[in-house]
Parts: sequence; C-alpha cells; structure tokens
Amino acid sequence: MTTPTPIPDAAVTIIRTVIQDATVRELLHRPGATAMRAARALEQAGWDLRVIPPAITQETDT
Repeated sequence: MTTPTPIPDAAVTIIRTVIQDATVRELLHRPGATAMRAARALEQAGWDLRVIPPAITQETDT
C-alpha cells in the first residue's frame, strides 16, 4: 500500500478558513453544507477536485 500524499498547506488554509467562518450551529446541524463551501472555495482557488480513476493495466503471468 502506498502512503497517501500529504495535503498541501494552501489547501489546509482554505479549509480552515471555511470552518472558522462557519457557525457552530452550521457545523453541528449542516456539516455537508460546510464541506460543500470548502470544496467550492478550493475550486475557486484553482484546485481540481475531480476524481481520477486509477489506470487499469493488464496483468502479466509471472
């Protein structure tokens, strides 16, 4: 298993800003809305959040 790539500091800063701007009520009762705001903020900052499927390679007999 490969180790995950660390999240860049710039992305962490954007996510932290969105969470700090959210109210406690929003975080407790609408965490999905906060997550969507964080995703939109990342996209507006130029991050590409599309899921890229892994490449499928042919298995070889070894």
